[in-house]
Amino acid sequence: MKRKRIFQNFYLFFIFLLSTFAQQIQKPPITSSLLSNNTRQVRTDCSDAPTQVLKQTCLKLRQIDRKARQALTRRVDDIFPPSVPGSPVWLRPLPVSRNSRGQVAWNPYDCMTLQCLCPFFRGTMRDDGYCYLRNGRPLAIAYRKEYRMMTDDERERFHSAFNQLKFNGEYERFAREHQSVSQGGAHSGPGFLPWHREFIKRMEIALRLIDPTVALPYWDSVLDVYLPDPRDSIIFSPLFAGEIDMNGFVVNGPFAFWNTIEGRNTIWRTLSGEGGLFNEGQLSSVANEPNIEHVLSYTVPLAGCPIPVNFNALEYSHSNIHFWVGGDMRVPETSANDPIFYMHHSFVDLIFEIWRQRQQRKDVREWAYTSNLWSCGNEFHFSYAWMRPFDFLSNQDGLSNAYTDQLYRYAQRPTCSAQVPTCGSRYLFCDFNHGFPHCVAKIKFGGICEGFDGMDACFNGQCIFGRCQQGPTPPPWRPAPPPTPPPPLQLRPMSRGIQRRGNQRRIPPPPPPIVRRILRRPIESQQTRRFLTRQMAATTHKLFINCFNMNPCCDHWAENGECKTNKKYMEKYCKAACELCTPNFNLTNECVDRHVSCKQWKEGGECLGKSKLFLQENCRESCGLCKQNKYENSCLPQGLLLHENNKNIIKELKKNGNITLENIPFRN
Repeated sequence: MKRKRIFQNFYLFFIFLLSTFAQQIQKPPITSSLLSNNTRQVRTDCSDAPTQVLKQTCLKLRQIDRKARQALTRRVDDIFPPSVPGSPVWLRPLPVSRNSRGQVAWNPYDCMTLQCLCPFFRGTMRDDGYCYLRNGRPLAIAYRKEYRMMTDDERERFHSAFNQLKFNGEYERFAREHQSVSQGGAHSGPGFLPWHREFIKRMEIALRLIDPTVALPYWDSVLDVYLPDPRDSIIFSPLFAGEIDMNGFVVNGPFAFWNTIEGRNTIWRTLSGEGGLFNEGQLSSVANEPNIEHVLSYTVPLAGCPIPVNFNALEYSHSNIHFWVGGDMRVPETSANDPIFYMHHSFVDLIFEIWRQRQQRKDVREWAYTSNLWSCGNEFHFSYAWMRPFDFLSNQDGLSNAYTDQLYRYAQRPTCSAQVPTCGSRYLFCDFNHGFPHCVAKIKFGGICEGFDGMDACFNGQCIFGRCQQGPTPPPWRPAPPPTPPPPLQLRPMSRGIQRRGNQRRIPPPPPPIVRRILRRPIESQQTRRFLTRQMAATTHKLFINCFNMNPCCDHWAENGECKTNKKYMEKYCKAACELCTPNFNLTNECVDRHVSCKQWKEGGECLGKSKLFLQENCRESCGLCKQNKYENSCLPQGLLLHENNKNIIKELKKNGNITLENIPFRN
């Protein structure tokens, strides 16, 4: 007995050591350089912020953090569905591990590989491993260029896809999703960067479902900050993001007279009232930051947090651009009204990727995360926390290499030199006079061009007496050859051009009223009207309708009143049965494939895989279940299904109607 007791004690001690070692592996330690014996006193009133704009940002982030803490609730159980293998491209995707997420998804937004996306594009997998679209072309990785580096055709297609997304209501759904900033880790902490990486990935997929050739460009605002007044940049013209009137309303360009989620019938911008644009110094500060706690940063830590506030964190510096654009972009609740939001965050994601490539090995990027500290932030920002409102994702999932290995790549930032004095775009010019040669945004008619006399600074014009006017365009602009896949992402050294003059600023106008009447649309250029009325080619696809039952028992549960008695669960997993959405299939016909991926799922063996419940409901034809009663197959307790001698009990349960959610084993 004594020997047995000694063995038991030794076994328990061994288990304790093993669990302690596992915890140390799972959670990377805080960098020792950030800690001190005396914990830094945190000022919750943000009075330690170095500038007024950063103080306003800090106060807003603290407000969001308070709402997030109040919203902490327990989530319902999860049921994982299936998805597809296979898909190729001219920018060949890198291989992913067999168990990586996003290879199985019933919703295209959950996909993390081109193979998974293939059936949603009505594509066909071929023996060469490529997904071919209906027009015979392979589905390609999205190639994100700087907004002004896109060809005219690429830009018009991008604008047209955005407008179609706006008109079918999906753009509003995205805007409202971002509006719910208090429901997760989207702001005020380490979850900021992975959350927005996932969010703009989903927007890009939505655009590509309309036109597969489209990619989400990035807005490199460093190109505009060199100008005497960045408001005169070509980006704020009808060719790009559009111009504003005296009240700040966007009245021309591809996004003119877009309704907002608050009911206003135009997007609102103030431009240059406060804040500022990115500069090379800020980008260098992020790229050279060795501590992960200063990148995936607790931006509003609580008293007692051992990690000091970093006001140079990307969440803070990116907020300057939100303030500079102003209007709808100024606060998170309305910022997604403006499409420039997505291009700005595409650039933020590029800066994040530059840091990842410069500071982390590839095998470290997917698990390294700021330590989960209750004294520093709310639980929504912890690595294991759900990335709300996205299903089945944690914050750490937003660090996956699959984003840039499988779905999109970034083109190199525009550059020029004395040997190649062009930037590869007619909307940019090379500045030789202020520091090293660097690319700058061209200036629209009437804009200030002081300091750029004799240079190709004015779009389709020339700089005369400090203003851009019509006239012959000076050399040296010439078309550049098509860009090749980019080398490793690099930062440029900071130019003296940004140091030599500050931005001119205007006092922002007061917030505009909610305008219900239809404003008169101004006369626009022929080129602007062309992309607004352009019909998409044969590559255009119908909007995917995410209205499915996730379980074959949903209809039975709905008939028993579970849509009301178990509302939270049924709203999530039985939308069609509870009539919470309108499916694009006939609910009464059970012997059909309701999902576009059913045939490929069957070929991949998913009919008997971990997602078989989803397929038993939505892929009955492909899985050969038409002659089988789905009620008997799925909705009975596990013990009753396993034993033949319980048939009498089964009949009794059917007769009395006592089969409910409580005795279904796969819900536990």
